[in-house]
Amino acid sequence: MRKIKRFKIPVYSYEVLRKARKHKLDLASVGLADEQAVREHASGLAAALEPAVVFEYLAAEDEAAHRISGDGKQPMTAGILTLGKSFEEKLASQQDETLRRLDRIAAQVFLNTAVGVTAELAVREAEPEGFELGPAIYIASCPEPELPPQETTAVPLFENELIKGLCARLEAEKIGVSFETGAFNPKYSALFALPWLSKKKKKAAASSKK
Repeated sequence: MRKIKRFKIPVYSYEVLRKARKHKLDLASVGLADEQAVREHASGLAAALEPAVVFEYLAAEDEAAHRISGDGKQPMTAGILTLGKSFEEKLASQQDETLRRLDRIAAQVFLNTAVGVTAELAVREAEPEGFELGPAIYIASCPEPELPPQETTAVPLFENELIKGLCARLEAEKIGVSFETGAFNPKYSALFALPWLSKKKKKAAASSKK
């Protein structure tokens, strides 16, 4: 198991702006008329970040891994990550509705970016074994990530029991995270898994399509 506190994550303000425009937020009405203004706002939010993560390897035969991947029976790295209490307090202090929506979008971008940084660390364990990492599976997340639509049959239903079990197993309290009554504390946190994909199987599948 690995635990990392207060690590740095890139601030992708252009991604915050892209999502804000997608959701048709009237940024000009709150004084954020251009990209520079949004960049400064995102940087101000990022100053309150205190990201922390704990993660560990789950073998393919592990019961938790099986419940996450279903019939896939694949090894994975499971982790829990938080953006911290100070970040939650920063967002809670915002009164303007448009800015509250923008800040939630920023939280989503920061959380996804932090999971990506974790993946860069986890892949160092996977590559020597002949694996690479697949896209993150979000078991529980606040905010929920915007992911490509999937068929209903491909989306596992994660019960609170599994979430609480993984939080206990990962010793989430070591980074100050708990999960009670269906919500994280601190609020902006995520429980996720990074599937290990065999490079050989992936190459074989690609060759068979040619």
